[in-house]
Amino acid sequence: MEHYNDRSTAKSYHEVFTKESMSEDLKRRALERFTMFSSSIKKEGQVLDAGCGTGRFVKYFIQKGFKVTGIDNSKPMIEIASRENPNVIFKKMDMRHLEFPPKSFDGIWNVATLVHFNEFEVEMVLREFKRVLKRDGALYIATRTDETDKSILEESLEGGKITFNYYSPNTLKLLLFNTGFEVMTMNVEPDDYSRNFNYIYILAKPSNLGNH
Repeated sequence: MEHYNDRSTAKSYHEVFTKESMSEDLKRRALERFTMFSSSIKKEGQVLDAGCGTGRFVKYFIQKGFKVTGIDNSKPMIEIASRENPNVIFKKMDMRHLEFPPKSFDGIWNVATLVHFNEFEVEMVLREFKRVLKRDGALYIATRTDETDKSILEESLEGGKITFNYYSPNTLKLLLFNTGFEVMTMNVEPDDYSRNFNYIYILAKPSNLGNH
């Protein structure tokens, strides 16, 4: 993920993903997904935006009255997020090793970041999410998907080639089960930015089965 530690890359990323480039229909679908997640967690609860990038989703949580903390492993992105949202707590942090006490959050929002981890690392991330999520909390994941797992070197929207990991719905469902989550909803849809791949959107909750 060194790709995103470059300041010019972080700036380009921010410019690309803050453009009003989605159609009204796609904006509506994105809002529906956000509403599904936000209605699943405690009103005015604590939300962790894990892999927040430059903070493009933070404003929606603030508008809904949630207390949000944003983390990302890219210092330049955290700097932009802090500048754009001065009243929000942002921290440079590795999702594989979260620096929060157990059961700190009512909800975890994780969009477009699992693509940067191999399967072993995804399991590490999910175990950390389970640790810091309250028992009645909710986890929302959006990541690239395909019928089979694969890793591809691709050109990123902000420029430069980077490896992206695609996980099948079955693999993600198994990873979530193995780390102590129960899948509530799972949908596969075309990419919101008209790129040639699909995204999978998952809402999950801590499982009451066993002691994962």
